[in-house]
Amino acid sequence: AQELAPFGIRVVIIEPGVTRSSIFAKNIDAPNQSGAYDAHYRRLFAFYAEGIAKATPAEDAAATILESITTDEPRLRWRCSWGADELITAREAMSDEEWVELGNHHDDDAYYDAFEERFGLDIRPKG
Repeated sequence: AQELAPFGIRVVIIEPGVTRSSIFAKNIDAPNQSGAYDAHYRRLFAFYAEGIAKATPAEDAAATILESITTDEPRLRWRCSWGADELITAREAMSDEEWVELGNHHDDDAYYDAFEERFGLDIRPKG
């Protein structure tokens, strides 16, 4: 954004989070679930599963893009999806060490509790 400002070019960052699209149908392969990344993958999958269930329609993201380039009150960042405000606001309030520590839970329930406490979002697997 700074590099382009001298040329009168305004940059916007659209932060859509999980947007309903065909990309999820293309990504159906799961990594080996018995390795070192098993817990991380399970938790990340739980996050995306919740996001997919509440995904922002692509039309909403498009409307945000249109607003961002036509507004009389420009800003750099535009949030437009499930969890965007909560995730970004809470992450900005955390130190990097707190962020890293979040992944240090050995028990999924403890991780989901800590995630909900930090971000206000329940990502526990449903059903």
